[in-house]
Amino acid sequence: MTVELDCDDGFTVLQSCYKTEGDVEKNKCKVDILSNEGVNATTNCQMTCDMTSPKMWQTVCLHWNIPQYCYSNTDNIRYSTNLSNITVKSDNCVYMAADSVVMDGAKYSQHCRLGSGFVDVNEPCAVKCNNSKLAAAIADQKLNMTCIDKQLSYKLCPNHTDQFLDVAKDTNSSSCEASCDLDVNAPWRLMEICDWWKADEASYCQPKTKAGEEFPDHLSFTGVIPLSKTIAEGSCVYMRLGHVEVPDGNGGVTIHQPGCASDTYRVKTETFQSSCSITCDNAMVNELIEAATDSRKDTSKEYTPHFWTFFLLMITSWVGQAVVVTFADAICFNLLGAKVSDYGKQRLWGSLGWGIFSLLTGVLIDLFSDGAFKDYTIAFVLMCIFMLGDVAVSCYLKTDSTKMSINILADVGTLLSSLPTVIFLLWTIAVGMCTGLVWQFLFWLLEDIAGCEETNYNKTLQGLVSAIQTFGGEIPFLFVSGHILKRVGHINMMSLVLLAFGIRFILYSYLTNAWWVLPIELFQGITFGMFYPTMTSYASIVSPPGTETTVQGLVGAVFEGVGTALGSFVGGRLYGIYEGWITFRIFGIGALICCVFNWLVFFLLKDRIAQAGVPSGYSSVIRYEQPNDMVYMLEDMSDRKS
Repeated sequence: MTVELDCDDGFTVLQSCYKTEGDVEKNKCKVDILSNEGVNATTNCQMTCDMTSPKMWQTVCLHWNIPQYCYSNTDNIRYSTNLSNITVKSDNCVYMAADSVVMDGAKYSQHCRLGSGFVDVNEPCAVKCNNSKLAAAIADQKLNMTCIDKQLSYKLCPNHTDQFLDVAKDTNSSSCEASCDLDVNAPWRLMEICDWWKADEASYCQPKTKAGEEFPDHLSFTGVIPLSKTIAEGSCVYMRLGHVEVPDGNGGVTIHQPGCASDTYRVKTETFQSSCSITCDNAMVNELIEAATDSRKDTSKEYTPHFWTFFLLMITSWVGQAVVVTFADAICFNLLGAKVSDYGKQRLWGSLGWGIFSLLTGVLIDLFSDGAFKDYTIAFVLMCIFMLGDVAVSCYLKTDSTKMSINILADVGTLLSSLPTVIFLLWTIAVGMCTGLVWQFLFWLLEDIAGCEETNYNKTLQGLVSAIQTFGGEIPFLFVSGHILKRVGHINMMSLVLLAFGIRFILYSYLTNAWWVLPIELFQGITFGMFYPTMTSYASIVSPPGTETTVQGLVGAVFEGVGTALGSFVGGRLYGIYEGWITFRIFGIGALICCVFNWLVFFLLKDRIAQAGVPSGYSSVIRYEQPNDMVYMLEDMSDRKS
C-alpha cells in the first residue's frame, strides 16, 4: 500500500487518492467512523518514504526538525537586514527589530517563533550598519538573535545605553550587514533560523549529513496518526500525521513534529514529492489506503501470477468437490435401495454440519479479526481437520454397484433424447444459475448493504445466514422431502422451486438493513431443501439400471458445471455494472419468467410426458420404455424402484 505526502496549512498529511469521487463515496462511512473515534484515538503506521528529491530532505530538516540530516559545512551565515524600532527596556538591554532579511540576493520573511516545540535561538551576530550613530554605538560588540512578537530582533546589553537612546530618536531604519556565528554541532539552530525565514532556497539552508555523505534514498519511521483528523475531499482521503518516531541510531527513537512549508510561501508540490509505503495497526485505515491503491491500479495488469495460482486452486477444488458429491449421491441411493424417499433424511446431515460450522466459523473469524479486515485462517484450519476426518470415514465405507449397463452410452443417449429429460436439464440449469448467484454474491450483497457500520459482525451475520438456511430451511424440508414429493410431484415441485427463487431474489433487492435477510433465508427450504432431492431422485428414478452414477454425474455437471457457472459469470457481470440490488432483482424476475415457462411447457406436454414415464405426482403408475423393450413399472415411484 502506498500514500502520498501532502501539506495542509503547515501540517503534513497522508493523501490517498482514488480513481474517481465515486470510489471515495463507497468508503465514506469508514472515513466517518474514523473521524468520530475521539481526539485521543491514534494509529501507528510503519512508513518508508521515497527521499530521492532534495526538497524532501529539506522538509525533514527544516520542518520535521530531525538534526542528523541537517548538518551544514558552514559555521557562519551572512545576510543583510534593516534595523528599526530601537528601544531600551527595563533590563537595561537594547532591542532592535529587523524589518527584512536578504540572503544570497533573495528577500525572505523576518518572522520568528518561540515557545514549546521551537528552538530558542540566541546566536551572536557581528553587525555593521550604514547609520554612523548606530555603528558607533554597536562598535565591535556582538548582538544576539532573539524573537519579540514573532519578529526577528537583536539584543545587546551594553555597559552604557546613552548612545542607543540617542539613536532611538531616529525613526528611520538602518541598513546593516550581519554575520552570525553558528555551532556546527547544533544544526537545529540553523534549521530553526531557515524555518523562521522560510529560506528554503538559500545556500546556507541546504541540509547535509554529519559526515557529508550522500543522503539515503528512503527514510523509515513510525508515523502516529490521530484518527479524528481523517477527512475526505474530492477524490482523496486525508489523514494528518501527528508526530513521527525516528530511530536515533542507538536503539532508541526520537519524536518529531512533522511540519511542512505553508502554501502561503511555497508551492507544496515543490516540497512534497514523496510516495510512502505504509502499514498501520488499524485495520480500517489499512482498508482505506488499500482501496485507494487498488482503485488506481491498471486493470489490464490485474491477472497476476497470484490470481492464476488462486484460479487453478479453485478449479482443482471444484473438480474434487464435483466428483465427491456425484459419487456420494449415487452411493447413497445404492445403499437406500428401495427406500428412495429417505434420501432427504440422509442429505440433511450434510446440511446439519454446514449450518453448525458456518455459524461457528463466522463467529470465530470475527473474533480473530480486527474490524472489516478479516483473517480467514481459522476457516482453513477447521476445513483441513474435517476434510481429513472425511477421508478417514470414507475409507471404511463399503458399497457395491450390483447393476451394470451393457451399453452406457446408448442408454444415456436415449435418455437425453427424451423431451422431458431435456426440459428437466434446462430446469436444472435455471436453478443452477440462481444457486450460483446465491453462492457467490449473497454475502457480497450483505456487506454492501451493511457498509462499514457492521464490519465487526459481518462474518457472524453470514454464519447466521447459513445457520438459518440450514436449520430453518434445509433440514426440515429435507426430512419431509420424500412425503412432499409424493404429494406434490416432481413436475410441480420444479415450478415451485423457481417461484421461491423469484420471490427470494426480489425480496433481497429491497433490503436496506442486512439483518432482515435472516427471515428471507427460510426460502432455502424450498430453493435447496426441496430442489436437491427433486433433482437427484428424479435422476436416480429415470436412469437405466447400471447408469445411476453416470446420470448423477451428468446432472451434477449440468447443475454446477453449466448452471452455477453461468449464474456466477452472468451475476458477476451484472454486479459490476448495476451493483447487487439490481442484479438480484433481474435474476428474481428471470426466475419468475422461467417458472411460468416451466409450468406452461409441462402443462402443454403433460400427455407426452406421462407416456415418456416422467414422475408427476402422488400414487402414479407410469411406464418407462427401455431400448430393449423391457418395461419397468414404477408404483409410488418415490418409495420403490423395481
